[in-house]
Amino acid sequence: MTAAVVASAFVLSSFKSVKNEKKPTANCYTIELVSNNVVGTNFEWTWRLSNPNPGNGLNETLQNVSHWDIPLGAQAEAALVSAEYSFDGITWTSVSIEMDRDPSIKTCTTNDVLKFNAGTVGAEPTYYRATFSREFPVNPNATSYIKAGVRQGCNTYYYSGVGIDAAPRND
Repeated sequence: MTAAVVASAFVLSSFKSVKNEKKPTANCYTIELVSNNVVGTNFEWTWRLSNPNPGNGLNETLQNVSHWDIPLGAQAEAALVSAEYSFDGITWTSVSIEMDRDPSIKTCTTNDVLKFNAGTVGAEPTYYRATFSREFPVNPNATSYIKAGVRQGCNTYYYSGVGIDAAPRND
């Protein structure tokens, strides 16, 4: 069975811009898998997204995140029970669990994504939770997309996410 996962952090692995390729810098958002627990008959995954250097996007600072998108495999999508976000890790707000394209990353992927339409404010972390009706392995290189301020490009982030058991949908 799934045991609690010790928090692990993964930072920006690739940073694609519409106009040119950018290399990752030390000033990247961090996405940590905080827990992966059995809750009743379900499997609850919780992540923390942080901005280690908040600012206006100039001089190595990072703008606030506006939203976080994660593609899921077909089986994970079918097993998705709920999705939520929290600004304190205690009080949770439900989000729609519809998988669809996010127009703000249409040049980055043709896959449907689960969009957490809540971002960061300054250095305060935002928590994201997805609950599934079945167990999945941890994929230490799951792909996600961060939309932040007016920054252009894909902002592709790899993180410890739900193991992809099949290719994400793109219909």
